[in-house]
Amino acid sequence: MTYNDPRRWAEVHAISGKPLGFWASVKTGGTGSPRAELVGGSGELNDLIGVATSRTGCNFERTTEGAILYFRSRLEVFGAPLKKGEVSGVTRIPEVAGERLTIWCGWTDADGTTVSGSVDMRLSHANADRMEAYVRRWLVEG
Repeated sequence: MTYNDPRRWAEVHAISGKPLGFWASVKTGGTGSPRAELVGGSGELNDLIGVATSRTGCNFERTTEGAILYFRSRLEVFGAPLKKGEVSGVTRIPEVAGERLTIWCGWTDADGTTVSGSVDMRLSHANADRMEAYVRRWLVEG
């Protein structure tokens, strides 16, 4: 997704809603999530992440109807829109230097087929608490 392609933004905003305005952001304590390291997922996500040795940072931006997961792969920035209610749960697995968080998603495709997937992230212990609370509040409980 490129920042100057209005058609791509229209597609993303059709799914997740428009970004929150300045005052709405101030009133709710901000729209961004803690930064995480994207380590895997299902579907095309693994292909987009690239080599296992590279580190791919990611974070969410809250929107009116959900959130957008932003991550960079090679020289391109990608945005995966999520609608409130598409995230069914969050799993935490403790690791030596932090925690691994898996976000479970399910949605209906354009042709009516039910699809499911996941996003795997690695975070510090403190950021794992904040990220889990962020996802549960804005995407699961919506």
